[in-house]
Parts: sequence; structure tokens; C-alpha cells
Amino acid sequence: MSQRKKQIGFRIATLLITGLLVLVLGEGVMRLYVWVRGWTPNCYAADLDLYQPHSTRGSEFRPDFRLRSGVFQIAVNRWGLRGPNISRRKPDGVTRIAIVGGSSVFGYFVNDGQEAARLLETTLDRPDRTVEVLNAGVPGYNLFQTVGRFEELVVPLEPDIVILYLGWNDLPYICSEQPQNLRHQIRPIAPAYERRLGRSTLYGFVKYRLWGVSPPALLPRRVGQAIPTAAGRRCFRENLDKLADAIQRSGATMLVSAQCVAARDDVSPELQRLLFRDSQKQSGKVGERLTELGDLLRTTLQTFAQDRRAPFIDLNQTMAADVTILRDYVHLTVLGEQRLAAGWAVGLAPLLRGRPPATGKESSP
Repeated sequence: MSQRKKQIGFRIATLLITGLLVLVLGEGVMRLYVWVRGWTPNCYAADLDLYQPHSTRGSEFRPDFRLRSGVFQIAVNRWGLRGPNISRRKPDGVTRIAIVGGSSVFGYFVNDGQEAARLLETTLDRPDRTVEVLNAGVPGYNLFQTVGRFEELVVPLEPDIVILYLGWNDLPYICSEQPQNLRHQIRPIAPAYERRLGRSTLYGFVKYRLWGVSPPALLPRRVGQAIPTAAGRRCFRENLDKLADAIQRSGATMLVSAQCVAARDDVSPELQRLLFRDSQKQSGKVGERLTELGDLLRTTLQTFAQDRRAPFIDLNQTMAADVTILRDYVHLTVLGEQRLAAGWAVGLAPLLRGRPPATGKESSP
């Protein structure tokens, strides 16, 4: 090997080692920075850390996930549910209420303790009645994934009452000629290399904060001007019945709750302007179509509840569609989460009458 080639090789090795040292130092500095701020290392790319692959649903929450940043504080317990840890076996005298659905159940834009599930637990729990509310919502999940998750993760926790607060995430397959297509049944997850890189605080900071790249999409595609199909509507009802059958087999009681959405006639002008940033003419067409989709979801859920002889509550009758309640089509503000919890509490009152009194809580797994 000539002297020149040796020099080139030495320079390349030096550059590689220097680059590696810079990356290691940068990672260390970023970890120290977020530690001083009281944040978790995943604060810049939390979505990459929150999900793990699942054999049938595509993706699932990683148990014991924690996020603390300058904006959000989120904890997932050992069972993969948002909220504090609970025992697997239900303690004597405890009433467990599970809420299933997508990001609007999860509490997409609020911190721990502000989501409707936790507020509902606080409202219902009292000295003579111990209630545990299980937040089983997963952003992006539709009924295909929700049914499987309920049977796998929620049923073993012995829920007494199950609240259905869902429908919006099902619109993509409701508007599809092939609703059973695998793409509707599998929730996407970021590639393995991206999830591995996401463990680096430096990577998350550079890509998602400095470069402004949007994290992997959590929510389903916008339905826009999509039109419901006969096959899609039929599939939606079949999936609802599958979930109802699973709830019945578990021995739990079902409460059906229509989602509070902005896809309705009485949406406030301010929220409408926020949602539609294009021309007035196009906004009107899209808004009309979305209102029809919102009506379809509500009427289908109401008919389903009647057929199943389950209580039905429509939060659209008691919650306004304005910027104080909704941040977008379905995700609630802090006030919206409070109103949602209050609405559920009213709907649950008849189901909770006659429940056995509390005999004390257990904390052992």
C-alpha cells in the first residue's frame, strides 16, 4: 500500500472517529439537558417510543411507557392502558369501567389527569363506592383493532361496564369498496430503523425539532369528500356486533356513546374557519359531506344500541361544537374532556345503582 493511500485511510478513519465522538457527545449533552428540564429522553420523538409491533393489529402501546416534555405528560401502565398501574385481578367491591376507542378516548391533546377517563374515575369514586376507569383508547385504532385489543388486554382485567366512544377512525373503511382490506385492519407503525433511531434524544431533536419534520402519522387519513359504501356500512355494523358479542361474553354491561364531533350542522363559525382553510366554495362542499358522515356514525351507533338493548348517549346534544370544546374534528380541549366525563357520569348513573359497596382497594399485581 502506497504512502498516499495510507494517509487517505488515516484521514477517513480520523473523520469517522471524530464524527462518532461528536454524536456521542451531542447525545450526552441532549440527555443532560432534558434531564435538567425534568423531561424524558423520548420527549422529541415520543411516538416512536410509544408503539411496538403487534402480530395482528400492526402496532400496540409499549407497556410502562413514560413521556414528560415541556408540553405533555403521559404514562401507560403495565397492561398497556393510559393511566396508573392497577392489579390484574379486580379487588372485591371495585367496579371497573373500560372505555374503548381511539385517540378521543386516549385524550390526544391533554396531560395525565386531564383526560376524560381519569376525570370520570374521580367523579364516580367515593367512600361507599370504589371505581377504576380503564382508558383503553389508542390513537388511530378503529374497530378492527379495538375488538382484538379488548379481548386480549381488557377482558382479563374484568370490566363491569364498557363504554364505546368510537366511529371516526372507522370512516376510511366505511367509505371503501373493500372494507375488509388488510390496510384497514392493520395500524401502521414506523419502520424498525426509525424506531431504533428514535431512542436517541439527539436524533429526535434534530429531525423533529430543528428540521421540523412531522412525526409518523398516528391518525387515519382525512376522509375529505369520501362517500360511504354499502359494503363499508355493513362492515362497520358487523364490527360493532363483534365487539358487543365480546363484551357480552366477558359478562360486562355495554354503554354506547356517540362521539362529540365537529362534523355537524351546528358547528360554530369560528371552529369551521379553523377546520377549513381553503376557499368558501370548497369548504361548503367538504363540510356538507363531513356532516353527512357524522350523521351516519350517530344514527348507526344509536340503531346498534337499540338493537342490543344498550343505553345510548349522544354527547352532541350536550356538548357544543366550538373551539372551547374541540381542537379539531374529534379531539377535545381540556374543557371538552371535562364535559365528556360529566356526560358519561350521567349516562352511567343508572348502571351503577345497586353495585356492591366498596370493601377496600388492593394494590398487589
